This record gives sequence, C-alpha cells and structure tokens, in this order.
Amino acid sequence: MRTPGEQQDVGRRQVVKWVAGAGIGIGLTNAACDVLGGAPKEAKPPARKPLWTFALLDEDGGGKGVKHVPVVHQDGVLYVRTKKDGLYAVDAATGRERWRAPLGGARFGAPAVTSGAVFVATDGGAVHALRTADGEPVWRQAPGSRLRTPSAGDVWTSGSVALVSFHPFTYDEDPHPPPSVLYALDTRKGDFLWQTEASLLEVRDGLAYVNRPDGSLTALDQRTGVVRWSAPLEKSGGRCTLDVFAAGLLFGRNGNVGIGSRLVAYDPRTGVVRWTAPAVHTSVPVAHGDAVYISGPGPSKRDQQRLQAFDAVSGKLRWTAPAFSTRLYESPVIAADGDCAYLCWSVDSHEEDHTTLRAHDAATGRERWRSTHHVSSYAADTAPGNHLFICYLSDWYCHDIRTGKALWRVSAGETTSGPPPLAADGMLYFANDEGVRALHL
Repeated sequence: MRTPGEQQDVGRRQVVKWVAGAGIGIGLTNAACDVLGGAPKEAKPPARKPLWTFALLDEDGGGKGVKHVPVVHQDGVLYVRTKKDGLYAVDAATGRERWRAPLGGARFGAPAVTSGAVFVATDGGAVHALRTADGEPVWRQAPGSRLRTPSAGDVWTSGSVALVSFHPFTYDEDPHPPPSVLYALDTRKGDFLWQTEASLLEVRDGLAYVNRPDGSLTALDQRTGVVRWSAPLEKSGGRCTLDVFAAGLLFGRNGNVGIGSRLVAYDPRTGVVRWTAPAVHTSVPVAHGDAVYISGPGPSKRDQQRLQAFDAVSGKLRWTAPAFSTRLYESPVIAADGDCAYLCWSVDSHEEDHTTLRAHDAATGRERWRSTHHVSSYAADTAPGNHLFICYLSDWYCHDIRTGKALWRVSAGETTSGPPPLAADGMLYFANDEGVRALHL
C-alpha cells in the first residue's frame, strides 16, 4: 500500500489481511470436502538455507518477539522492531547490525522511514524521531501520555506530517471503553499539529483514513485534521473497514464484519460510493490490476461460499469459482497476481489437519491446479518471480504459481501470525520471533 520515499514500503493493509486469516481458524465442512474430492498429498519440500540470519534470541534461547509487526525496508536498511530491545537497523545486504535504539515500552507499532529519520511510537504515548544514519534521537514527544496506559499503533508519515494513534487500555466488561486518539506531529521538530478521537488506518495522497469511535470510515486532511468525507455505518455494532486501493478506488466493508457485510467501492477523494457487493464474515478483499476478489455468499443462506471476481471500476461480476464452505463463520485466505487468484483454506479436525490450495485463472475463473498439504495454514501472498507463499504452521512454503508445486520452505518460527515475507531489491526477508532471514528471490 505504501510507496518508497516518504512512506513505508510495506503494505499495512496487506498485514491486516494476514492477521485476519490467522485469527479465523479457517475450516471446511464435510459437504464441502465431498464437493472438492480428493487431492494428491505432497511431500514436505526441502528447507532453503538463508543467505544470512540476523538472530534475535534471549539468553535462554527464546525469541525476542518480532511477530505482528512488518519489517521495514528503506535505502538498503531493514528496520526491525522487537518487544524487548527496541528498534534495530540492519544492513539489508549483509545482515549486520548498524545500530539499535533501546526504546521503552513492551510493545510499539511499526516505524515509518523518510530519507533522514525513522519515526516510531512506544507504549506510554510517546513518538520518537531517530536519525537513520546512527539511531541518535532527533526529538521525542509524548502526546498520548495522559491516556489510560496507552499502547501505540503504527506511525505513518507523509510530507512533513507524522501521524499515529494510541489505544487506551480498557477492560473487556467496560460498557464505555475509552476511544483511541489520533495525533498529528510535524516531522521536523515534533511540534503538535492536531488530534481527534479515531484509529488511524492509512495515509494516502494527503488524506488520513480513520475509524471514528462509532465505526464509520472518515477521511481527514492530514495537515489540519479537517473532515473531507465520512461513510456512516449501516448496522449498529459493526464498523467500516479500509482494505485495499485499486483502479483509483478505495475498497472496504460496511456492516458487521464478524457475520456479514457489504463490499463497498468509494471514490477516495469524495467518499462517493461507486458500487457495492455482498461479502461474508471477515473475508478481506484482495485486488490486483483491475480485479477485486472476495469470498461471497450464494443466492440463499444455505448456499456455499464461493470465490468471486469483480471488475474494480464497474463492480461487474466477472466470474464465480466453485463453492468451498457452507458455514457462516468460515473464510479463506485469498492472494492474487496478474495470472491467477489463489484460494487457500484449512481443515482443523481431531482426525487430521489439512490445507487445500486452489488456483483460478484471473480472466476466466477456470481452475488451473490444486494441491493439498496435511497441515493447517494461516496466510498467503505472492511475490515477484512466480512465487506464491503459504504459511503452514511453523514454515513458509514457496509454491510455483504455474503448477502449485511446493519448491522450498523456510521457518516461520514458533508462531503463525507473524508478518508476511518482504520482497525488496531482489531479496526476500522473513521475520519471526527468532530473528530475520534473508534469501535471494
């Protein structure tokens, strides 16, 4: 979602897609298995040796906690966040540590990097600006320090503005939980610009897209905080999401995203709704080129879910793939490139766990290949060079997108909800609780 330069190379919304897939615990009914039929088993592919490994281990050998936050790449440097040691700057070519900033706070959001500074927020309500050259402090401000035990979100930068939301601690049974607060600071000196009650979703083309406390999607002027437009929530208790930009439009869901909602295409500058389509559960739309893919419901409540492809501009349904599940609370993980859309879901049962991976032609929806692995999966994404990555429990598998064959694997660490692999400058970077591994694409 972000572009090199002022904004971070890593797509934040892409990470949200992976976390949503990890949290769902994707399942499949017996009826759906009957529809799909048997698929050949595949042997575990060979482990690929990294070019280098940047280890992040405690004295007892445990990981320091890189999970949940993407590694950031800028100008040949990786910025790696840990829960215990703060922020590392690592040479992307060699894996050698350039510097470390021992920032306070048990957790903090992903940093944003400009040509001369890296900005990161920490628990306690503080924002730090550090020199990219050596990690030395440029300024520190604590706009969220008055909130109740605030935890930090990701920092976003655009032009001379840095934006970050802080989320106050709340009890599960609190009938009136305190709202998150968004702060805008000047990147040069850290001067306070404005604040509002909102959770920051993304910054793009001079606008900050946020969720208001009522769940609505709102676009704010990044410099002044003035509201440009707002999309009201259609159902009480739900929320609006921001999922992806494609073909000049913004795509999100409106409604109860835990049960059912609508996929909505907005004009990103005005908020005008261009088209809508039904969506199911937490199915996160994925876009590539002029196509948008989503898990859609059948004509009736008893119909199975199916993979649907829409024209991003007009909303016309291009094709529908065969069904995969009849259960309301199940959604697949979807990935896409210019050639195919990939549908991935797992079955977790007492007898056997397995994952089915299916590739559909992007133009026609025709199934090209499928494969089954007898282990649960949690995430999927594509990378340059005909690579499709699937996270199977403790390993990332690299599949050939033309055949579905699993080519090689690399460790995903002890957890399955870490960041997706980052592709940059002909390299792939895999981060987990134990550190960062680099491989050639």
